Amino acid sequence: MPDSPTSSSVPADHPFRRKGRGTDGLFKAFFAGNAGLTIVILVLIIAFLIREGAGFFPDYRRELELYRRSGLEFVDLSRKDLTAHEQMSSLLNRAYYAQVNASCRNEFQRSQEAAAIVNYLGEVVAPAQSALQRVLDRAGEEGVPEELQASLSAKYQALLADALAGRAGKGLPPTPHLSSAERAGLLADLKSRDPLSTDDPALVLALQEQLSARQDAAAQPLEDFRAAIDAFADASVALDNLVAESGDTVKAIKEAATLHEIETTKRATLLEAAAKAKKPEDKLQFEAEARAAVTTEAVDFAPALKPVLDRIPEFREANAALSAALAGAGDKLPKRLEDAKAQRYLATFRKGMDAYAIELADTNAALVAWRNDLPIGLGSTILGFVTGREWITGGEWQDFYGIIPLFTGSLLIAVIALALAIPLGVGAAIYTNQLAGRREQNFIKPTIEFLQAIPSVVLGFLGIAVLGTLLQETSMKDSLSWIPGFPIQERLNMFTAGCLLGLMAIPTIFTLSEDALNNVPSSFAEASDALGASKLQTIFRVVCPAAISGILAAVLLGLGRVIGETMVVLLVAGNRIEIPDFTEGLGVFFQPAHTLTGIIAQELGEVPFGSVHYRALFVVGILLFAIVLGINWTAQRMLHKFRIGHD
Repeated sequence: MPDSPTSSSVPADHPFRRKGRGTDGLFKAFFAGNAGLTIVILVLIIAFLIREGAGFFPDYRRELELYRRSGLEFVDLSRKDLTAHEQMSSLLNRAYYAQVNASCRNEFQRSQEAAAIVNYLGEVVAPAQSALQRVLDRAGEEGVPEELQASLSAKYQALLADALAGRAGKGLPPTPHLSSAERAGLLADLKSRDPLSTDDPALVLALQEQLSARQDAAAQPLEDFRAAIDAFADASVALDNLVAESGDTVKAIKEAATLHEIETTKRATLLEAAAKAKKPEDKLQFEAEARAAVTTEAVDFAPALKPVLDRIPEFREANAALSAALAGAGDKLPKRLEDAKAQRYLATFRKGMDAYAIELADTNAALVAWRNDLPIGLGSTILGFVTGREWITGGEWQDFYGIIPLFTGSLLIAVIALALAIPLGVGAAIYTNQLAGRREQNFIKPTIEFLQAIPSVVLGFLGIAVLGTLLQETSMKDSLSWIPGFPIQERLNMFTAGCLLGLMAIPTIFTLSEDALNNVPSSFAEASDALGASKLQTIFRVVCPAAISGILAAVLLGLGRVIGETMVVLLVAGNRIEIPDFTEGLGVFFQPAHTLTGIIAQELGEVPFGSVHYRALFVVGILLFAIVLGINWTAQRMLHKFRIGHD
């Protein structure tokens, strides 16, 4: 048999070697081109993000300078005191109603369950009721034909029968706090009432009266507390009026300055067009339009703001009233409330009293020292964006861009997701790699990895229709009222979104953790067995510690998947742009929130191209890109370190 043509047996100038070298070169060029194209695309993406977001901070700085020059910043010094006062009043009201409602929880739940039955049946029969009402409205003096009225009445009865039998929608709402006789009587009353009646059934009215009477009885021992709350709330009336009146003045100043700026920009554009015009008549027309473009005079901010600044003594007097009300409320509050949630709100109010008193004193000094001609630096603009606690857009007052609420929402949702995904993903990887048989491995691995094939929008639908509703209904049970945040007020919240994202992160964590465990040399386990260690001791004291870098890298890549997900959080997280209320303790996880990814997906399609808002979203995208890039880079470094350690 002749020797095969190898590199040692074939001359360098043989056609076979020349052909092979040419084919290898083509393949090498093809794959090198693909790699180069990928790098070029990545560079282009980064360049596009930077180009679109680069103009945000200078433009936002100009907006903030106008905000200061026109006096809006001055009014906001006192407005933030009003906002803090509203929050403090809200804490007292929540403490009061939590205490009252705790005393009549059973009556409240009975009333809610009966009302839920009525509302559910009303939604089911609404089409037939609306059709019958429209027919009656159009009939006039001629009356409704008996056949048509009978047909609509039959449709109403059919819908009602389906609802009562549980064949419509999700079925009748549960009523665990109503007796069987009460539920049966309520359904009989609803079945027999007139199709167009909007009156509440007798049981609903009776339960509402019972609830009201129980609330009145529970409120009697808290009359002094209620009076203290009302007195504290009323103390802001003077400052509220001052802020409203001064706000109208400074807003008019800003609008005049904005209009003049728009007209000046338009004139500059027309003059530029006139300079480029080739025809004399076009040039004359552009110049004439430029002369007519500016119809307002430039705003002289100092005299325009004088009426507002002259009211500083009134502002200080109103602040003093707030300080006195705060001190008076502290003396009249109850020492302790019986309900745990009510006591937590009350304790939070007491904790915030000193900070609020300091804030009121600082405002008095800030009002006197405020100047509208102080420049706003680019550094303070960037710092304000990074540490800002408000994301307010499209308002008549002023747009603010602060990422703290968005970052907080993303972080809390990621914590929930990882709390679910890490034990399930890593635990499944350990079992599959170390304990499962071949058949179990062949079933478990494809099943878990199949989760990655489920579109995120489908998971979002499941979260809205199934998980969110199930969690809210479960939280209504009395036996679970001890859990912080229960009963859940909002069906769409961070916990629901975090659970779904945790489900999405499990395949990533599972696959990479299983690979990390697979890469641990078998000699480690064999040595442990030889020393007499049990199987579990070998797993948790030898194999897992040896694979810890790879497992941590898997967790970080799962975190990157969670942080970068958009559709689920947009559909399920609730999209409330504010910092969650951490006074709720662990109940904070059941509140709605918005995220870095969600705000981009929600607002980018609606903002004017090239506007400050548009560029702000690209800056959020740059920040998100940097976070995910940092997470993935750290994970890759851990994986690289792990592989080197076991080579």
